[in-house]
Amino acid sequence: MISYTLLEFDELQSTSDFLKENHSYFPHMTIIRANYQTKGRGQFERTWSSNKNENLLFSILLKNVKINQSGKLKQWIMEGLITFFQSQGILPEFKEPNDLYVGENKLAGILIESLSLEDTFDVVVIGIGLNINQTVFDGLKACSLATLTKHRYDLHHLFKDVIETLLKTYQHYLNV
Repeated sequence: MISYTLLEFDELQSTSDFLKENHSYFPHMTIIRANYQTKGRGQFERTWSSNKNENLLFSILLKNVKINQSGKLKQWIMEGLITFFQSQGILPEFKEPNDLYVGENKLAGILIESLSLEDTFDVVVIGIGLNINQTVFDGLKACSLATLTKHRYDLHHLFKDVIETLLKTYQHYLNV
């Protein structure tokens, strides 16, 4: 299994912004998780709203990724998250540009950002928001694992399962 660094916070403005601002201090495969984000965001600077302590909000830092592997990054995350949700009895579908849906409702959002020089992404930050225990979404077309299965989940245990699944699929897609 690939080794990784994990830092967990009660609250951050954004796990992705934290990694982008501090990437030079962390090694490849650093994962930042927060129980709450005050300025979570998705594609096109859209706000990612999430109740405190109810969902999985994290970002992954990758370093020195070849630009020709950029398509594989998206495949890796998509396949890993779909595999994870399938292990929970949920069959999400990928919807462009970077979301997982069950029917018409968003279950997860993904945001991939990079900083590059020449033919290598020096830094890739992948932000992920998974709706787990939240049941009220204030007018948004969204769902969660809890609304779909009628169960509440231990976020720490589930997070471990998500990371293990992502690390297994990372090796397959990015030939590590």
